[in-house]
Amino acid sequence: MKTINLLNELKINVLNDYKELLNTDFIFIPIKDEDKITIIKNKKVLKGELVYSDEKVKRYSSISGKYINIVEFNKQKFMVIKNDYKEESDNTRARNLENVSKEKFMSLIIDLPIKYIFENKINTLYINGIDDDPLTYNKYTYLKEDIKDISLMTSYLAKTFNIKQIKYVIKNSYSNLLKDYNVSINYMKVADIYPIGNPVILRKQLIKDNNSYLIDLNDILDLIYIVKKNKHRLEKLVTINGNNLSNPLVIRVKKYSYLNNILTNFDVKDKKYNVILNNSLCGDIINPKNVVISSLIDSVIINKKEKEDVVECNMCGLCYNVCPLKLNPLEKNSKCINCGLCNFVCPAKINICERNKR
Repeated sequence: MKTINLLNELKINVLNDYKELLNTDFIFIPIKDEDKITIIKNKKVLKGELVYSDEKVKRYSSISGKYINIVEFNKQKFMVIKNDYKEESDNTRARNLENVSKEKFMSLIIDLPIKYIFENKINTLYINGIDDDPLTYNKYTYLKEDIKDISLMTSYLAKTFNIKQIKYVIKNSYSNLLKDYNVSINYMKVADIYPIGNPVILRKQLIKDNNSYLIDLNDILDLIYIVKKNKHRLEKLVTINGNNLSNPLVIRVKKYSYLNNILTNFDVKDKKYNVILNNSLCGDIINPKNVVISSLIDSVIINKKEKEDVVECNMCGLCYNVCPLKLNPLEKNSKCINCGLCNFVCPAKINICERNKR
């Protein structure tokens, strides 16, 4: 894989600023079928209550309040819940991990895609703690803010499943992250090479035998909520960053918060800018008025809108040379991981990723 240190190339500093923005007047829960709504309009809704359930998804309210109506924007329907700011819930009791047997653990995680891993012998379990974008710092912040719970779950997994070693994989730029925390987790550092955090790339580097596995830090967080806290994960971290912001932050927000409301907390430098979702190199340019925070949103990049003169491809081959999977970016390929490096190096300023989506 070609070594590109985007932190140096783009002169990016590690983002340490963190803030909780949990006060939201309304949440907007996406739905497909109104008949699948499980609560009654204008009746009390508890935080964590099941409010929508169809054959594919179950959605839970991240606030307490009232379901008031249904709205539609960007061809998507949403049920609107108004916050009463009481945070009332069913008060399920957290579990003591020491009392959770292996059998109980397996029954609790039956719906998680990583369940199969714990059905096998595990010698080494790698935890991907790398944010898969040079401007995103969610996992970095989780490791700082939630490190005690992460450490407890790690110890529990090692003991319960007799795992020889569990290693958290972090970037060199996170090197000072854990030194001030008195926690018992092992970690290994990898070079600041983008897109080293992509699971396809990282798995190729790490997995050398049939008894080693790679999961994501978010998988550990899911286990913490399901097994230990005994409740649904209703908040998440989102990085708000970009070259047009005066105050970039990693924020903790309620799921289903309205993005446009969240962005009122940020100062933009130039009035002409693009709002980019999830990937600073090739993410979709979006209208924040059409977006609510879901599990799939990790970052919102606000960059100055710059006019670039696009010219015809001269077949220089730079995009091929930089592709971490050695694909030909000029041709569609289902194996493409959409890292955006082809866009980054293209001297003709062609948006290769966008062209291949058509």
